[in-house]
Amino acid sequence: MGLEEVKIKLAQSFAKNLPTSDQQTRICLFLQNVHSANTAILAKIEFQQMDWQPYQYLHEQLYKNAEFTTLLNKATSWSINPLVYMETSQINLLFWQKADIAQHLMGFFQVNPSFYKYLALSHALLSVIRFMPLFPPQLELLKHPFPAALNQIEEENGRQIQLQIRLLKDMPVGLSIQQKEELLENQRNTVSDVFLMLLESLQH
Repeated sequence: MGLEEVKIKLAQSFAKNLPTSDQQTRICLFLQNVHSANTAILAKIEFQQMDWQPYQYLHEQLYKNAEFTTLLNKATSWSINPLVYMETSQINLLFWQKADIAQHLMGFFQVNPSFYKYLALSHALLSVIRFMPLFPPQLELLKHPFPAALNQIEEENGRQIQLQIRLLKDMPVGLSIQQKEELLENQRNTVSDVFLMLLESLQH
């Protein structure tokens, strides 16, 4: 079953009931892992010289990641099922492997293809991993801490995406337009594959 099909099934489920504590825990652990990985990468900007515009954007994203991690922790109704934690940990480990997070942790940022690859990954994380479309468009829903936290995160992600597109478009990294498009597509596919696994686990 493809990503869009799984989204439809989950949307039908969430239209009837809010996510269970097991589902909330899986979502929270997954997002916290993504934010933690991104925070570890972004922390490098504090130790090097960088043009002001990209520094300002990445610095803001660094602290937003930390904020979102604690926000989700508070809003989540945590599961007491140890299998939920074990299964989500496996998905999180796969994310680190498939996204090659270790590669982005080495060395300093430079305006080169490796930095563009990170920006492409970050763009995919913001644009692909979206949970609010799975919920019905009801204002009452936002009175509940968990969907309210997700909504706040994804609203901020939408703003960050617009800034990110400018960097992806204008940064001179020595890549052709075709090479940039291929990197963007590859990173999007990587994130989509792992996101699909997470969504499939929510159907259990």
